[in-house]
Amino acid sequence: MNFPSAHRRRSGFALIITLALLGLLVLAVVALSALVRVGGQVSAAGTYQVQARQNALLGLDVGLGELQRHAGDDAGITAMAGVTGITANAGSTTRHWCGVWRNDGSLVAWLASGAQTDTAAVQAGLSTVELVGSASVGAAAANSEHVIAGRIPIVVPEIPAAPGVASTVGHYAWLVIDEGVKTPAHSPAPLPVVAPVIFANATNAQSRLRDGLAAYAANVPRLLTYEQIADLPSPAAVLTPSTLQDNFHHTTLRSRFSNGVQLKGGMVNVNTNSAIFWRNLLQTYNIVPGIAAPLTAATVSARGTTMQNGVAAYATAGKLPNGPFTSVTAFGNYLATVFPATGSPTAAQIMAAIGPMLTVRSDSFRIRACGEAANPADPARIEATACCEAVVQRTTEPAPNGQGRKFVIVYFRWLGPDDI
Repeated sequence: MNFPSAHRRRSGFALIITLALLGLLVLAVVALSALVRVGGQVSAAGTYQVQARQNALLGLDVGLGELQRHAGDDAGITAMAGVTGITANAGSTTRHWCGVWRNDGSLVAWLASGAQTDTAAVQAGLSTVELVGSASVGAAAANSEHVIAGRIPIVVPEIPAAPGVASTVGHYAWLVIDEGVKTPAHSPAPLPVVAPVIFANATNAQSRLRDGLAAYAANVPRLLTYEQIADLPSPAAVLTPSTLQDNFHHTTLRSRFSNGVQLKGGMVNVNTNSAIFWRNLLQTYNIVPGIAAPLTAATVSARGTTMQNGVAAYATAGKLPNGPFTSVTAFGNYLATVFPATGSPTAAQIMAAIGPMLTVRSDSFRIRACGEAANPADPARIEATACCEAVVQRTTEPAPNGQGRKFVIVYFRWLGPDDI
């Protein structure tokens, strides 16, 4: 009998089983540890993303509050920053800021985070973020400028890891875009004269947009925002993302203006220095019934450029140099320098036709805001970013605290990188 040998075989087998079970146990521990670590990372990322969204909403609330505070009153004047002499070129990243002026022509505020109070520029020492970038307007170019705002740090007195030491836990930025200085693609009734139109005499972005809107005119009133124009059926491929990008600064889906008792469509704010806008306005004159002398396409194109080049420096009663028009009458005086009484049509004839559709303030705006969540231990490390957008309308209702008429959000969406 060989009991010791059998015993050794059984002992060896038991050792193998033990080692195998131990290996499985170690593998399970490692897998569980990895799962816990990944779960913790996912949880932390989710927490940072929530913080980033909250910071973006903070920026939106601040932007809406500043818009209400500065532009809620009927006497407020709004304009794009280009009226101050910022020229159309790829590097003009603040040209499409919205500003608010008093009715005496003095500046109240720029509606962008971190803006200086005396010039359309970001405060020294603040970093910036693009809130209108290549996804909105394509590559930066004249009349398709990217638009920036200042990143405002969010500082807390202390964090658990550093009691008593202030720490930056994130940033927010916001920007108000004036939709009233753009030509509306759709003008709800009532109209003061006719609906504004888009001028195009060549195969360009304005022509493609005009043709696409005309082809699907019945569908346009159902849209909620300018970007949804791309969702219209377009077998001719005219309503492409590029078409909308090239028109972003010059066309809006719709803008409504408050006259105190109702909201009207078909009006435009003349406080811009966009040649494309001026051409659209002059082409709108051409479709008014009963006009004395229509403008040729060449005249519309050339005079639109002339109006863009001269509007900033022009000064008269109701307009300071490098400031906005504070009255429609002042705009009429400027128009007389482009269409003199010796020509045809004259400025007086143009104003008689389209004057009722002109205004010097806007009531429809777009607000974009972004928020960042930073690692409290390393504020330079941004863990998450979120951006949002709201379309805002000034109503006929009084605002609380005597701040003019109430602004309300009529459309909201979260933005992805492909939207900015």
